[in-house]
Amino acid sequence: MQLRQSITYSRPDSKSLHDWIVKAIAKAQITGSPVLLSYSQIWECHNPLLLLASKSEAQEPQFYWEHPKSDLTLAAAGAVASVLIPNHDQGDRFDCAEQFIRQHLGHSIIADNLELNLSEKSIHVLGAFSFYARDVSDDSFAQDSQPETHTALEFPTLLFFIPKWMIRHSSKRSALTLNYMVQARDNVDEILEQMELVRSHLQVNLHYQAPTVHEVNKIIEVQGSHIWTEIVKRALRLINQDHFQKVVLARAIDVFADRNFDPFQVLHVLRCEYPECISFLLDCGMDKTFLGATPEIILQFHTQDECLYLRSDALAGSIERGKTVREDILLGDRLLHSEKDRQEHNFVIRSICDRLQGMGAAIDPQSSTGLLKLSNVQHLHTPITAQLNTSDWLIVLDILQELHPTAAVGGVPRDRAVRFMQQWEACDRGWYAAPIGWLNGNGEGTFGVGIRAGYIQGDRARIFAGAGIVADSQVENEQSETTIKFAALLKALGAI
Repeated sequence: MQLRQSITYSRPDSKSLHDWIVKAIAKAQITGSPVLLSYSQIWECHNPLLLLASKSEAQEPQFYWEHPKSDLTLAAAGAVASVLIPNHDQGDRFDCAEQFIRQHLGHSIIADNLELNLSEKSIHVLGAFSFYARDVSDDSFAQDSQPETHTALEFPTLLFFIPKWMIRHSSKRSALTLNYMVQARDNVDEILEQMELVRSHLQVNLHYQAPTVHEVNKIIEVQGSHIWTEIVKRALRLINQDHFQKVVLARAIDVFADRNFDPFQVLHVLRCEYPECISFLLDCGMDKTFLGATPEIILQFHTQDECLYLRSDALAGSIERGKTVREDILLGDRLLHSEKDRQEHNFVIRSICDRLQGMGAAIDPQSSTGLLKLSNVQHLHTPITAQLNTSDWLIVLDILQELHPTAAVGGVPRDRAVRFMQQWEACDRGWYAAPIGWLNGNGEGTFGVGIRAGYIQGDRARIFAGAGIVADSQVENEQSETTIKFAALLKALGAI
C-alpha cells in the first residue's frame, strides 16, 4: 500500500448535530426504546482504504468494499448495533438478518442534509453470511469411507452490523456518516462530545506504516483423509450414477509467514491487480480477517416506483489468459465453444432464473453470454436482470436465501451437491463462496460471492479455490483450474 500522509476535512454542517441529538433523545423517551441516530455530511477523503487502515481499532468490526464498475467505495469501522450467530447455532441466519434490519431501521432518526442524496445519507448495514447454514448429518454419500475431518474456521453463520462511522466514496465526492445508539436517559452534551471525538479522530492527518515486509516460509494444502483429486474422482462416479449433475469442489491452502500478514496491504495488492473485481474486507473483531477480490455478484438491487430491480451474475466455465493477444483470443473462443463449459454455465443460468422466477420476478430475456477477462483467467459470464413488483425491498433477503448457493459455487441438484461438498471437502468453507456485502435504508445494496478469497489470522492465511465438476470434467484440468485461481491470493500474500 502506498504510504503517504493525507488530510481529511469537513465542510460546515448544514444542520446542528446538537439539535438532532435532542430529537433522538425525545423519541427514545416517547417510545421507550433506543433510537439509532445517523448523521451524514460531505467529507474530503481521497483514499478510503488508507483511512480505514489508519483509523480503525483492533477488536472492532471493519468493512471495506470497492466496486469500480459501480463507482462506489465503502470504508467503515466500529459497531453501534450488530447481530452475530455463532457457527454452532441453529438459527435461521437470513430471518435474523431481516429482523435486525427492521428493528434498527424502524427505530432511527436520519439527520437531513440537503447537500447529500438519499443513498449517501441512508443507514448502511454491512456483513456476510456463511456458506453453510448448519452441520449436515446425512451421510448418504460417505459410502465406503468416513466423512472428512473438517478444520473449522469458526466464522459466524451471520455477521451484520451498523458501523460507528462510514465513508461512502465515489468519483464525485465522499460522505461521512456517524451513527450513535441514543438511550432515553442520555445527556445531549455527552453524546455530542463522543460523536465529535470520532469526527475529530477521522479528521487528523493520516499516516499508516505497514508492517515490515514478511517472507512466506511454508505453504501446505489442507487435506483430510483423501486428497482433492480422489474426491473429484468420487464426485465423477456419483455424477455418472445420476446422483447429481454438477458439484463445485473447493481446495484450501494454508500459507505461513515469518511475521504477521497485513490484511490492508494484501487487499491493496488485490485491488490493484484486479480492478475489474469487487475488493472486499470484513473483520468481525476476532483477530480474523476475510478478504478477497470477487468477479461475481450474487444479488444487486435497487428500488424505483414501487418496483425492485435485481441483478445476478452467472459466472462459470474458466480458462487461462493467453500470453499474446492472438493466443488470448483463441483461448476465449475455445471457452465460448466448449460443450463442457457451456453445460456447466447453463446449469448456473437455469438455477438463477428458476429461483428468481420462483420468487415472482420477471426475467429480462435480453441477457447474453460473453467473456469476463481478468488478469489471470477468463470466465463465461451472463448478467441476469429481473424485476419484481413490490414495495417491501427487504424481500431481497428471502431472494438471497433462495439464490445461495448458485450452481456456480454449489451444484445441481443443490441439496445433494451441498451435502457431498460439506462431507468430503477437507475443511469448512466459513465465508468462502458465500454472500458478503451491504444494503441500506434507501432500498439498494450489493452482495458479492466471496470467491478469490481467504482469511488472515496473524502469520497464517488460508485461501480457497474451487472448480465445477460435471460429467465431462478431467481431473487434471480441474486441478489446473484451481491452481490458476489460487495465484491471485498467493501473489497478494507474497508467496509467488
